[in-house]
Amino acid sequence: MSAGLARGAMRAAVWNARAALLYSLGGWTMLGAMLHYRSRGGGGESGAGPENESDPQATQGAHKEVFTRETALGFRVTTVITYKDVQPPITQLLRRVKSFFDSDDSPPSEN
Repeated sequence: MSAGLARGAMRAAVWNARAALLYSLGGWTMLGAMLHYRSRGGGGESGAGPENESDPQATQGAHKEVFTRETALGFRVTTVITYKDVQPPITQLLRRVKSFFDSDDSPPSEN
C-alpha cells in the first residue's frame, strides 16, 4: 500500500515540476516579448527613438502643473507634474493583444 502512495507522490512531484517549467517558460517569454517590443519603439507608431524633451512637437500635448511651497527652514520645494497624451508602449501592446482575442460579430476587413 505504501508503494502505491510513494508512486503517486512521485508522479505528483514530476507533474508539479513540469507545470513549474512551463509556467516559467511562459513568464520569461512574455518578459522577453515586452522588452523586445519596447526596444523597437512600441511598434513604430509613436516614433522610432527615445522621446526628446526639448522637441516642441514631442511636448505639444503635454500639460504641466507646478506646485511651490516653502519649508520651515526656508527652503523652497518645487514640484512639477507633467501629463502627456501619449500612451506608454506597454499599454499599446496590451491593447493589441486584447484586440486579437476579442471577438466581434463584424465580418473581416478587406485589407
